[in-house]
Amino acid sequence: MRSARILGWPAAAGLVVAMVATPLVAVAAEPTDGETGDLTVTRFDDRYADGLFDTSKTAPSGDTDRLNTSLAAQLVDVNGTRHYLSADSDGLYRFTDIPVGPAKLYLGFPNNPPGEVLFDATGATSAADIERLPVAEYFGPQGLLEVTIDEDGEERLVGMSALRLVANVVYPDGTPASGVSVELGSAQDWYPATEYDFTGGAGTYESFQPSGYIRHLPGDLGVRVTAPAGYRVSTVTASNHGEPDITVTERDGAYWFSSTEAFNYFWNPAFTITLEELPDTVRPQVELISPTTAGPFQALSVQVDATDNKGLQRIVANIYKDGKLVKSTQSAQNGAASGTHTATVTLPDGAYTVKYNAQDLAGNISQTGSFAFTIDATAPKATIKDGAAYSVANGAGYDLISFKLSDAGKVDKVTLNGKVKDLTNNAWSDVNFIKPGTFGGVKGENTLIVYDVAGNTSSYTFILN
Repeated sequence: MRSARILGWPAAAGLVVAMVATPLVAVAAEPTDGETGDLTVTRFDDRYADGLFDTSKTAPSGDTDRLNTSLAAQLVDVNGTRHYLSADSDGLYRFTDIPVGPAKLYLGFPNNPPGEVLFDATGATSAADIERLPVAEYFGPQGLLEVTIDEDGEERLVGMSALRLVANVVYPDGTPASGVSVELGSAQDWYPATEYDFTGGAGTYESFQPSGYIRHLPGDLGVRVTAPAGYRVSTVTASNHGEPDITVTERDGAYWFSSTEAFNYFWNPAFTITLEELPDTVRPQVELISPTTAGPFQALSVQVDATDNKGLQRIVANIYKDGKLVKSTQSAQNGAASGTHTATVTLPDGAYTVKYNAQDLAGNISQTGSFAFTIDATAPKATIKDGAAYSVANGAGYDLISFKLSDAGKVDKVTLNGKVKDLTNNAWSDVNFIKPGTFGGVKGENTLIVYDVAGNTSSYTFILN
């Protein structure tokens, strides 16, 4: 008769419970005929978390791998017979005289499946060779390992780990970053992470299963982060106790560290991912509001509006003549998303070009626009025409008077005693045959005002008889 144990399951995951050993009558007699074989199972706690059973290696906690004999093992043979036994004095589970053929080995979890993960490490030379055991219901949740018994005997090595994995995502000032897409991975499996704040703040992410935390296999442990719009991953560190003490490497769009750097096999090492804003490469947008025509103007009144997605530094409007800068104007914008620059510039008569742009806080400069215009600050001229057909002087006044008008920037109109006479905007023009009753002329004193297109004026007073 074999010694046996009855498994006791804890009330809540995460608490290690003591197993009570009680005698159990074997449920099946040994086979008396047919071929049989043996199965030896070594179960261990992978306290130096490398996926291998090696008691010579020490975890950062100072712990080393050790045999796990706390729970009984169950084997269901090819005939459906259940074999139930505890570890022997060597700490091994030795099933003897088992009918050859497919069999199922069931191993219990000390804290139920949410508390740890079991893996097949048989023949493994690195963590890349181990395989997670599925969870099956057989007198409670059990890790399931399918084996084939043969006459030569079988050996299996089963490890246990309870590694958790956490990601803290922050902005450069340490503010937690909420709503970030995070995945945590191990053994080529990736698990979506959920943000939680029961540790005192948002920005902490971990992967969950319906009954608790995801437990990760030993090997490389990784994190993938999809940064929010406008941000990118700046730095990634990892730690056991808060201060970075774990080496992180980047590959294939993810960040990794070896589980052997975890404090122990029941630990929750944490990544810290710092996000930073993407460099601002977007140019500001500018629009020339004034001038909208080429003039001529008495003085330039310029207005430039600009916008930028991250903030404007300044808006500039520079005046050129014959390709040379003659006047520079600008307004500071102090990080505003939109702004206006205005300036009134007095210039000598001539043809000019205004060139305008904006610069943002990152130093990006908008496309430079240009607009040609002319300045005319000289008043038009009016001279009395000679000849009796145009002007007749009589004493202190005139019986008839006519004027020749001129302006380099073109004559626009005249007013005679307030009455407007529009002209055809030429450099040369005339107002002829003025007398009382004609074009607003009156007997006595009259005032003629001549306007050019730029708005300059000249005034002339004369007497009509």
